[in-house]
Amino acid sequence: MTAMVNAHYTKDLQELFVKAPALKDRIEYTLWFFPEVINIKFGRASRSAYYDGGTGTVRLTKISSNYVIGHEITHFLQDEAHFNGKTLPKGERQCDLFLFARSPALVADFWKAGDNSYIGWALDIGGLRSVYSREEGQAMIFEVCREAVARYNRGPCHYVSWAEKRINENIAGRLKDRGL
Repeated sequence: MTAMVNAHYTKDLQELFVKAPALKDRIEYTLWFFPEVINIKFGRASRSAYYDGGTGTVRLTKISSNYVIGHEITHFLQDEAHFNGKTLPKGERQCDLFLFARSPALVADFWKAGDNSYIGWALDIGGLRSVYSREEGQAMIFEVCREAVARYNRGPCHYVSWAEKRINENIAGRLKDRGL
């Protein structure tokens, strides 16, 4: 974690760290990819992770993955009421795309099937798993999402659907090359 981040952990989350110390490590690791975050609050979620826009709190469970933590931090970056920087476009698919464009390490782990991603619903996950290793696939998705963010920054466009289509084209190309 960068030295400039002021991450506040609620009492209930600090208590959870006793049972799940790796969660704090995952939070700090994931925050490293968000240099624009100066102040952020984390709390405990009872069933599934979410971003609480009313309080500006990222709520996590003990099993929250780097993807889930990053996804909820990205929701924080979409919230002009709590994030004091340039906010990101709102929406679940937009959230995933801007997260995946930060690092291959933050791309949902489609290979373990533990992470469910909003962009993942539009992808040929079976094909992805059959022709890409986890590392190769995450790198490919990262590169496509980086290009989609660049397209967004150049002006109005359908950058999310473009990225989903491009990822599927990459998968289809590999499937064809391998005769599958």
